Amino acid sequence: MRIKTKGIIKKIALALAGVVALSAVGFGVAKLVELARNDLKTITPTFSVGNLGADGKYVSDESTLYTKEAFHCDGLQIKLDFDNEIEYQIFFYDDLDNFVESTEVLSAAYSETVHDGYARIVIMPTNDEDEKISLTERITYPDQMTIKVAKEQNTEYVNVFNKRLRIVDNLNDLRFFYGRVDQSSGSMNFVNASKNDSIVTSKDLFFIDDFTKLIFKDDITSGQTGNLAIYTFSSSDTGVKFLSGYTAKITSSDSEGVTVNFASEVEYFVLSYYITNSESTNIVIEENELGVFYKNITLIK
Repeated sequence: MRIKTKGIIKKIALALAGVVALSAVGFGVAKLVELARNDLKTITPTFSVGNLGADGKYVSDESTLYTKEAFHCDGLQIKLDFDNEIEYQIFFYDDLDNFVESTEVLSAAYSETVHDGYARIVIMPTNDEDEKISLTERITYPDQMTIKVAKEQNTEYVNVFNKRLRIVDNLNDLRFFYGRVDQSSGSMNFVNASKNDSIVTSKDLFFIDDFTKLIFKDDITSGQTGNLAIYTFSSSDTGVKFLSGYTAKITSSDSEGVTVNFASEVEYFVLSYYITNSESTNIVIEENELGVFYKNITLIK
């Protein structure tokens, strides 16, 4: 049952206010509690009254709570109490506190093995009679969720187009999502796509190390064409530099797949892929294929 300030004796309210103050001391962003399992730790960020807008910036709102200070969020997991009375939204930021993206409003658990470097959370009560956050509700609402992150926050990210991508050097770690690289505005940007669009793109930047070529195979049937877009990058003083984009076509006659040779200056790549039929309609790529999509790729030294 939710506790409200109304009707609570002053002594209890003062004690709770002391807990709020103590939670912000010593750790700044969050008080970290180490867990012994799953390489995760529970964090308890300090929540303040307010909200975040579509641009990730502060918005005055007495009916919601938000974390003013961003926290490292690699391995982010959020679980809600069974009898919770809240919804929430996660906002992601880069190392310079520039807004990157946000989730939809969520009412269930959230888990993402690796995500952008920092996050803020907005809590939206679902059954608050006066629609105004009280002193005790600053504690009771956040207590209805458990927030965990990876103990080691040392994943390397770089800015690629309009997103921060994790750098990986193992194909097993290369993740894919429904999305594409859009060039219609004159600059390249990652945009989300639906399952029906069936365009999948790697969520990570792959470091090729000493590999010199890539072979991509797919079970293309007669009348279909696979379209593999490869975006290549090299290192720069500020992160990575885009080199070029290349599209390889795959048909049913390419039983051995297609081979892409890397130029000597290439150090990283991002892949995007979709399949069309004879009517130029995209063929659906099922969600269960995303987790194993990396198996279509072979790297040769």
